Amino acid sequence: MKSIVKNITWDIALQSHKCKRNVKHIIAKGDRRLKIKEGRSESHYCMQCAETILKSGLLKINGLIDDI
Repeated sequence: MKSIVKNITWDIALQSHKCKRNVKHIIAKGDRRLKIKEGRSESHYCMQCAETILKSGLLKINGLIDDI
C-alpha cells in the first residue's frame, strides 16, 4: 500500500547536537529525537519541534481528507 509518510522514525542521539529546526534547542546524547530522511540526507529534531512538525502534518492530512 502507498503511503505519504516515508522515512520518518524515532531514534536515539549518539552524541549531543543542535535541532535542525531551532538551533537553540539542544539534543543531548541519549535523547529521543525525530529523524526525517530526505534522499541521502537525514535531519534530526528535538521532541518539542517534532511535536510541532507532526501536528502540522496531521492538520494538513486531515484537511485533505475533509476535502474528499
